[in-house]
Amino acid sequence: MKARIILHCGAPKTGSTSFQHLLYANRPLLLEKGFYCPAVSRKKRVKDDIRILLGEMSKPENDNQAYRFRIGEVIEQIRAETGCHTLIISNENLLGKPFMGPRRKFYESAEERAERLHLALQDYDVDVRFVIRDYAGFLPSWYVQQVRMGSAMRFSEFLRGYDFKGMSWEAPVSALRRHFEPGRVGIFDHADMIADPIGFLRTMFPDVMAALGDKGRELPNKNISIGSGMVERYRRWSALATRISPNPRWRARIHQIGRRYALLPLERFSRSPKLVMPEDMAATLKARYQTDRDAIAPRRVQPALSSAV
Repeated sequence: MKARIILHCGAPKTGSTSFQHLLYANRPLLLEKGFYCPAVSRKKRVKDDIRILLGEMSKPENDNQAYRFRIGEVIEQIRAETGCHTLIISNENLLGKPFMGPRRKFYESAEERAERLHLALQDYDVDVRFVIRDYAGFLPSWYVQQVRMGSAMRFSEFLRGYDFKGMSWEAPVSALRRHFEPGRVGIFDHADMIADPIGFLRTMFPDVMAALGDKGRELPNKNISIGSGMVERYRRWSALATRISPNPRWRARIHQIGRRYALLPLERFSRSPKLVMPEDMAATLKARYQTDRDAIAPRRVQPALSSAV
């Protein structure tokens, strides 16, 4: 019998990290029910992690039959060792980053990556899940994540340097629907998750949430957004790390030390307001999102399902 694969491929800043931590916190229970999920942090990853293998398919040296064959080998090895019937692979970067850099198109590598994912997983029953989000809320959140990870770019530079006029969730959504069975590609709206997180996940992953039972109601709150003052501290630390580092490797190391031992502990005391888009830009982005959302027609959380215990 074919293995089933649930491919949760983003988008970033739509609650994917919290879902991954929910899965990992309940791995023994899920394995008992036949669901396997890889770890979520580097300290917990094992050699040849399927999540990592799929994430690295975009590298030119991995665009070949041998690499795809290796992915199949790892999947079959996981099935043999665990007895699972379903693999849950959650990685918000499977379709690439929303922006690869200034003046680059939104999700410009989504088509190529979706095709490679399909080629690697064509022998399996694949269900795809992807979450879209209002652009006016997504962009500041995504910018903050880049600063936390080491970018020294100011928010004003971000607003000037990136092409927001051409951005549309149509790019990744169309790529997924083109390369996987459209009926098995579930597109969801982040706003529904904010309104009803439990109902949202029950709609998005019904059999996984059923397997979790009451544990599925214990949602971890990861990647909590920080205020503008804390963002500025991160940005200044990154700029300092760049100035005093002899090479990129040292810069990454210095940034990580400051992030782990100073900035992360300070986050709990952050009380400054969160970054938001300028009003005129936000209004334009909200209107465009509504148009795109109507065209994409994401699945909605049913009230009866969301209120069920």
